[in-house]
Amino acid sequence: MTYSKLTPIQTGTFSTVYKAWSSQRNEYVALKIMPKSKYSSGGMANEFEIMKILGRSHPNICSMLDFYQDTNYYVLVLEYCEYGDLYDFLSVAKRQGDQIHPSTIQLDFAKVLRQISSAIMYSHSLGIAHRDIKPENILLTKEGDIKLADWGHAIRDSFSKESHIGTDNYRAPETFDCTIEYDTFKIDYWSLGVTSLYLIFGQAPFKNLTLSSDLADCHMREEKNYLMGSNYSTFARDPNEFIYKYYLAPIINLKKDMLYQYRDAKVPLYVWRDLADIYNLFYISRILVDSLIVCEPEERSLKTFLFELNRENGLRKLNGKIIINERTTAHHPMMHHEKGSQVQLVNRTLIPEKIT
Repeated sequence: MTYSKLTPIQTGTFSTVYKAWSSQRNEYVALKIMPKSKYSSGGMANEFEIMKILGRSHPNICSMLDFYQDTNYYVLVLEYCEYGDLYDFLSVAKRQGDQIHPSTIQLDFAKVLRQISSAIMYSHSLGIAHRDIKPENILLTKEGDIKLADWGHAIRDSFSKESHIGTDNYRAPETFDCTIEYDTFKIDYWSLGVTSLYLIFGQAPFKNLTLSSDLADCHMREEKNYLMGSNYSTFARDPNEFIYKYYLAPIINLKKDMLYQYRDAKVPLYVWRDLADIYNLFYISRILVDSLIVCEPEERSLKTFLFELNRENGLRKLNGKIIINERTTAHHPMMHHEKGSQVQLVNRTLIPEKIT
């Protein structure tokens, strides 16, 4: 099979991805080209086997269409997604909008989360954990749908001791310690939660995470704040308070905080048509922290997260107002309104009805 019109899309440490025209398929495809000098045969065999098992049936997984190799390279032929990955997409889209003038490109955040979750649940049903969920590995089609991509770190095992797997800013805390066995499905839940915060606010909550050198003994690592790095120990002490102070307070108070300081880090809220008011942010932030970004792995639950996301009575819009229900306000430091009280929408923006 021959390909033409090759255009580089993305270059990484171990591979380069090209957009290419397939005359046989009469469509564009993505060619992931990996030098054999940088990519082990065992790693390639694992990724190829994972992609075969995943197949082509799930609409939110970037499928393998073909595979071949020569003396120097492995080549995966993958579905092509016109709008690239969500990291690059948001970098462009969030610069177009602000509080007064929303981005001309609008997406439904809840829809994106449901589609990512669907891809994760499908792979888990096949015994496959992704282990590197992040915005760069979530692709966007021209129809506004997403596809989970890059299964190079995936594993067909529900437990592992492998460390240094995935991307540090999105890795679950237990993966930093190779002396303990971790649940590979649960670490996907954590990464989904942290990725969601990035998609909403334009900045990941944790940076430069490392295992504390003071905690060489395994028994001491049972403490949930055994990691060193930007913000993690503060988050571990009180996750809801951290999310409020780090993400929500600057928005509520309209402060020119660090989230607004640099153009590249500007909050991309106005890309999401269903996050136009602050109360939806309160709600989605709470269920992310309560269900996915939980320090104790056994308490993470994707099913609980989806149930809360789909609840019709979590936040109900009535005649331009919001009724805040008991479950929404309970034990939530961001909500201090009385049960059942009506509050006017704050900083509501006008959102286009369709993606333009």
